[in-house]
Amino acid sequence: MKFIDEENIDFGIMLSKNGLSQTSFRKKLIKLFHLSNSSLSIDEVINGLHNNVDKATVYRALNAFEENGLIHKVPDKDNLLRYALCQKECSPTKHSHNHAHLLCDKCNSTYCLNDFKIPIENNYNGFIVSNSKIILEGRCVDCQ
Repeated sequence: MKFIDEENIDFGIMLSKNGLSQTSFRKKLIKLFHLSNSSLSIDEVINGLHNNVDKATVYRALNAFEENGLIHKVPDKDNLLRYALCQKECSPTKHSHNHAHLLCDKCNSTYCLNDFKIPIENNYNGFIVSNSKIILEGRCVDCQ
């Protein structure tokens, strides 16, 4: 999501457009997600922020980001919580994650495969489908 031009992103505007206050901590947090090429765990977020912020503060901010359409939870090989930046399809009122995820079996990172769309099927042989997920396991580009 770019709000100024192709090279400069105003993270304050990004937060405001998603109904969030523009604190310096939140600006650093959303920038960390924007610069990451994969999903982030809580520990990776804390390490990426290079400061002594407590986990409760990070969890509160992540919950606010998720509730307002900036990030979403992604699967993890070890069933840990990981988060990734939402794409333009998400908004403060609705998440739309119609894509697959790749779990790298070497570095354990999870990547959103935004160009790998999942067919939306609301009804399948009488079953009402409310959610679908495709998880691919293999090697990411960096680990090949």
